[in-house]
Amino acid sequence: MRLSRLAAAILAVGSASTAFAGGFALSEQSVSAMGTANAGRASSVQDASVVYNNPAAIVLLKQAQVTGAVAVIDASSKISNVTTPFGTTNDGDMVPLTYIPSFHLASGDKGGWAWGISSYGSFGLKTNYESTFAGRHLGDKSSVKVTTVQPAVSFSVSDKVRIGAGITLNYLEALLSRDVSQTPGGTAVGVATLRGTDYGYGFNLGLHADLTPDLAAGIVYRSKVKYKINDGKLTTTGTGAPFGPGGSVIGAAGNYSASTGLDTPESVELALSHKLDAHTALHAGSAWTRWSRLKELVVQTSNPLVGTTTETFNWKDSVGYSVGVSHACDDKLTLRAGLAYDNSPVNPADRSVRLPSADRRIASLGAGYRLSPVQQLDASYSYIDEEKATVRQAGYSADFHNRASVFGLQYSYKF
Repeated sequence: MRLSRLAAAILAVGSASTAFAGGFALSEQSVSAMGTANAGRASSVQDASVVYNNPAAIVLLKQAQVTGAVAVIDASSKISNVTTPFGTTNDGDMVPLTYIPSFHLASGDKGGWAWGISSYGSFGLKTNYESTFAGRHLGDKSSVKVTTVQPAVSFSVSDKVRIGAGITLNYLEALLSRDVSQTPGGTAVGVATLRGTDYGYGFNLGLHADLTPDLAAGIVYRSKVKYKINDGKLTTTGTGAPFGPGGSVIGAAGNYSASTGLDTPESVELALSHKLDAHTALHAGSAWTRWSRLKELVVQTSNPLVGTTTETFNWKDSVGYSVGVSHACDDKLTLRAGLAYDNSPVNPADRSVRLPSADRRIASLGAGYRLSPVQQLDASYSYIDEEKATVRQAGYSADFHNRASVFGLQYSYKF
């Protein structure tokens, strides 16, 4: 039964709308870090977004400050080599313009320790295919987001080493739909929609150290988060027919309960920042994410014709790499640039129209401008290009080439 592929988007939220971060993890929490393609974000301390980037380094901010930012994602897909029995459309404009806000507050050094709090998007997607999309029986609309609030504390162990920890409070919202009327040989049954929410809790650990007077290192561990969706709702419209090619019937129109559970994976990020001179610094970073936790998704429903279903994913661990440079032109203007490579955790055989994702390359530019001694404005631009992703699902076959532009704007104020 293919109902689980509808529910699967709760888990497989890694489509083009995630700004092409690895799997379904968002990476737009700091615009100043985005300017170097996030290279060195755990080792370089620039503003209050360090509360997310590396909680250990909060104490290095001598003055209290607040940082607010927004990232705007403009993504598109070119769909080619389409094979489908339906003879309808394959428009690549599947991702609406998406906004990702973030907010950070840091106390500044309070005599060897400091605290901070951040609010940001940690996971998410938003897709909306056209109403005549040839693969809408596999997925037409998706809206999944995880909003995180993270309080954190930082301590100086010595004049060269800092440690930090934070607790993450996470809220997941999911709405997924499929047009199940599009079934070869079946009668129209309308739309199936799945909704669900849950809270999850986790933690972050950080270490920041000065290896030499010119070389800083940072490492951050972000824990897995468990979600148990017990209050999910499955809504169907229509009269009942095969849910998909070779599938069983979904039943008459109605509302049914649904439940499932998933763990978002843990990750480890390592970063280095090296000062070449008083103006220029080189940055590097690498992040490992344990996507191999995502083996399968079990969904239970009260629909007697559906019952319990299982969707197999077989995701693999992923590693991303980034390098960047920052240069202070004077005491007001800083320029940044970076390159990154991120491999997709999705095996080619498991790609879907909700997750037409492949390995990706990222090029970023950024700038920071000091408006006054207590105010700074940062901006960034990232261009993301994915390798061709081939999707082969029941009744639909196509090649996706995903691209995105990500614009970031950030304001910081010291007080």
